[in-house]
Amino acid sequence: MGFQDDWVMRQIEMMTHFIASVVFGKKEGGITYEPGCSETYSGEPSLTDKLYYQLSRMIEEGKICEAEDVLFENIQFGDDYIRLASDFYQKLNKLSDKELEKADFSREEVCDGYIEIMALLGVPIDVFARPDTNENL
Repeated sequence: MGFQDDWVMRQIEMMTHFIASVVFGKKEGGITYEPGCSETYSGEPSLTDKLYYQLSRMIEEGKICEAEDVLFENIQFGDDYIRLASDFYQKLNKLSDKELEKADFSREEVCDGYIEIMALLGVPIDVFARPDTNENL
């Protein structure tokens, strides 16, 4: 793993901790999505639960680009979607460079996607973008 990839990984972790602190008031740890733990859980899998299972399966199959597309196509405003999206990008961030490369995805795309989807969800984390180029990491 090169210095740049390591730096991007740390940036993604910092974004997650920032969101956990600011949005959810968590002092430590990341953000995980746990199916069936929604405030509105009714005993049946919610739309976010179903999306979580679908995205997890696609990541395991190496269909990362397609999984990200599915996430963006199905995103809705709400805390469950913030948790789901954060969980998704944390999982991608934990993949090795070889796994990402095999799926035709880069560490920078993980970071860019995370910033973009959080903006759509009303959680601006563009403070992690490079100010000199107005581009994400």
